[in-house]
Amino acid sequence: MDIKKNALQTIKAHSMLQHGDNIVIALSGGADSVALLYIMKELQHSLGIARIYAAHINHNLRPAAYTDEAFCINLCHKLGIPIKTYDVDIKDQSKKLSLTIEEAGRFFRYKFLHQACTDFGVPAAKIATGHHQNDNAETVILNLTRGAGLKGLCGIPPTNGNIRLIRPLISVSRIEIEKYLAAKNAEYVTDATNAENDYARNRVRNIILPALETLNQSAVQNIAKNTTWLRDEENYLNSIAMDTYTKISSSDDVSVIMDAKKLTSQNISIARRVVRIALEKAGIEDITSSHITAVLELAQKKSGHEVHLANKVARRGYSSIYIEDKKPLQKMCNYQLSIPSRTYISEIDAWLELTLQKNSVKCSKNQILLCTKLFDYDKVREELILRPRKAGDKIVFSSRNGNFTKKLQDYFTDQKLPKDQRDLVPVLASGNDVLWILDEKGPTSAKYECSKNCNPLVVSLWRDAND
Repeated sequence: MDIKKNALQTIKAHSMLQHGDNIVIALSGGADSVALLYIMKELQHSLGIARIYAAHINHNLRPAAYTDEAFCINLCHKLGIPIKTYDVDIKDQSKKLSLTIEEAGRFFRYKFLHQACTDFGVPAAKIATGHHQNDNAETVILNLTRGAGLKGLCGIPPTNGNIRLIRPLISVSRIEIEKYLAAKNAEYVTDATNAENDYARNRVRNIILPALETLNQSAVQNIAKNTTWLRDEENYLNSIAMDTYTKISSSDDVSVIMDAKKLTSQNISIARRVVRIALEKAGIEDITSSHITAVLELAQKKSGHEVHLANKVARRGYSSIYIEDKKPLQKMCNYQLSIPSRTYISEIDAWLELTLQKNSVKCSKNQILLCTKLFDYDKVREELILRPRKAGDKIVFSSRNGNFTKKLQDYFTDQKLPKDQRDLVPVLASGNDVLWILDEKGPTSAKYECSKNCNPLVVSLWRDAND
């Protein structure tokens, strides 16, 4: 198919442009962006495009970068297309933002493309990039090697969600682009670093795709065709997931809430998508498969469990999962504990109950029993206190070779707990003897272990049910 007809068909199939739209073209000076500029210029009248603009971003990665910039300016002047150029030191910015050069380049490229729309006075303009069929195939292979799911295998979409960003050449191969430019005797710049294999994408482009084409000369086209089919299936599954999410979830000013039982009853493919939607609704960015797996595992656990996800926490309630902001951490205060007693510990939002009656622990419908620990009351020589760690604290552990004593400082070091968080972990102590460390593992002292005939001290941790 003629490249111009291909682009026109793609634009219409995905409703990329409406009559009267303005368009800003990302112009690097390379073959794909130059071809896009020419094609949009040729289709301007038939598509009813109001104005065509161009934007060039100089990443300062090569000595020839300013030559490329000058080429883009001259080409736009020749075609009568307004252009704006932007300059950024990508190497420096990648270090400041802790991004790879590729990630930083992508971030600033789209930042300046949106800035160009504003600078041209057309803030709602469509932004067109020259991504083509080969770029799509490269992206699929990269995503496959990174362990991406179905979404990653859908490759580069023709448009973004709100059709602000469009890719008219996404169904055109690189060879077709080069033939088109050769027929027009049109010049373009060639990035010499594209032939180098320092970057993963270049290795895919220069090594892997050519190898695949020795197996099937239509490998690139077939990969691109698969992305279209896979995207249809991804969209279908996502629509089911969204319907499911609305049925089993709700939200308030604080939390995104999912019914745990209904979540676990879903097909795993839908359940994963529902969790992703919930995480997105909660405001979590850069969602990973480990985030999704952690929430799904939480749905199988009892009340009181929680997992930390970026700047949020997912908490298992009585029948629901709550995804909400992490509460500001409070340093543990001292709580002197009498027996029997029941004390509210505000720092961990729970009640601590001490009793000498082993069978007295009963859970009402308004309470969640988080855990119960038994200790030998007759070995407790000093007052019991719930407090943060202090110098000299120690705990006794048991092993195959007998009991051994460990300093609390060494325990936290072994657990790789950051120093600034160690004072936030409550411990139940008698003098410098630690009976119980209330962290995720919750270890207790072997020294105070309750034997068969001991006088048991029952220590229970409760939380008021709120769902």
